Amino acid sequence: MENKSVKTGESAIPPESTEKPQEEAVEEAYFFHPLQFSEGSEEVLDEEEIEKHKVEFEQKLQELLKSISEETLQLSEFLMEEDKLIKELCMSLKQVLKKLNVSFYIPPREIPIKAKVKKVILNEECHLILVYEKGEVHSTFLAEYPPEIVMATLLVIVPELAKAIMLYRKRISARVSFFGRIKKELKNVVKAIVRSTSVAEEEKESMDVVKDTLNNEG
Repeated sequence: MENKSVKTGESAIPPESTEKPQEEAVEEAYFFHPLQFSEGSEEVLDEEEIEKHKVEFEQKLQELLKSISEETLQLSEFLMEEDKLIKELCMSLKQVLKKLNVSFYIPPREIPIKAKVKKVILNEECHLILVYEKGEVHSTFLAEYPPEIVMATLLVIVPELAKAIMLYRKRISARVSFFGRIKKELKNVVKAIVRSTSVAEEEKESMDVVKDTLNNEG
């Protein structure tokens, strides 16, 4: 009897062992598909986010490129206008300096030049002359220098130019006063000469009349 029970017990074990893997397989299958679906949905969401960020980046990039294009266009216009103004300004300055016949010594520290310069001169031809410490000399029309050097030069010479114009105006004023006085005196001389000449002519005419009367009576 005992042997039969043992056999019966042994024969009962295999069905349990065969059923358990099937349950685990069912459970794995049950949990596997939702997990797989969940992972798939996350991948889809990541792709959507990437595409969204890509679109936003492209939009920002387009805006930046547009801004750069507009700034570049304005920069080009300003550079052309600056070059034109500098040339016209320097030509006018040249005419003024030649008329005043003045030159200016500029402190080298005021000119933004990297090389060591011991003397800077702006002559009456509006040429900026740079004398370097090694003895080299560079002379070029002011408008040919970079705008920074032109601006630095003008900041130094404009106050001095104002003084030179004031002195020139005083010299002209003195000459005008001198010419005015001479003109006045010459007018007085002219009046005196004209008056004496007219009186002499009147006297001569009177004498001629008297002579004619006497000759007629004789």
